[in-house]
Amino acid sequence: MVDRIKDGDQGNACGRRDRRSARHGFTLIELLIALVLLDVGLLALVGIGTRIARDSRTTRAAAVALSVLSARLERSASAPCRLDASGTAAWNDGVAERWTETIGANGTRTISDTATFPTSRGVRTVALRTGARC
Repeated sequence: MVDRIKDGDQGNACGRRDRRSARHGFTLIELLIALVLLDVGLLALVGIGTRIARDSRTTRAAAVALSVLSARLERSASAPCRLDASGTAAWNDGVAERWTETIGANGTRTISDTATFPTSRGVRTVALRTGARC
């Protein structure tokens, strides 16, 4: 029996192979745990991608709204004075604008412009106001 072990046979004294030395690779449980962890990571990446896309749409709509408001204030401030005026307009990306121009004391006027636009969490409102000389 001692001769068999010396000849390179990996068996134990009873002739059976040792289970620890015969193991090559991963068990089924280890593979399943690795797959679950990989799935959780991939789902997190998909969630982040969805959030980025949604936030970029909101940011684009906010940029359009602020651009519309700024342009209206510049045009109104550079135009000659008129009686109290107001109006509404609809723009791209669901932006709705409402503006007013009121004549104040001492030859001044107040120009107010408000825009509303849809976001993933509801409707957002942005308002700008400026004063100008008549």
